[in-house]
Amino acid sequence: MSKRVLFVDDSPTITSAAYDVLDDLGYEVDLAYNGKEALDRVQQNKPDIIILDIEMPKLKGYEVAEVIRNVPEFSKIPLIALTSVSPDELKEKARFFDAYLRKPFGFDQMLKIIKSKIGNP
Repeated sequence: MSKRVLFVDDSPTITSAAYDVLDDLGYEVDLAYNGKEALDRVQQNKPDIIILDIEMPKLKGYEVAEVIRNVPEFSKIPLIALTSVSPDELKEKARFFDAYLRKPFGFDQMLKIIKSKIGNP
């Protein structure tokens, strides 16, 4: 069974490119464009890993991460912050994330983190 990645970003360009890269490698990919959609996707199709933009409409990425961390069924899912700020700038909110992907990012960086957390598809 293929590994499921939830990629969450409010930019259709970034999400589309991420989908293409991950799908081509054999991952199952779900997309969400805001925090509320992200929580819906987590409940519908429990992902193996979540890449989560911090600055989004409806719910910020760290708000989504806090909700996920407080639901026992989902609390162990690796959460990757997709952000233009450093972990230090996130301060106490950084504790919700397992890794950070700085914008702008290369897909090779993203894949390295995904493979280190959940392995190959």
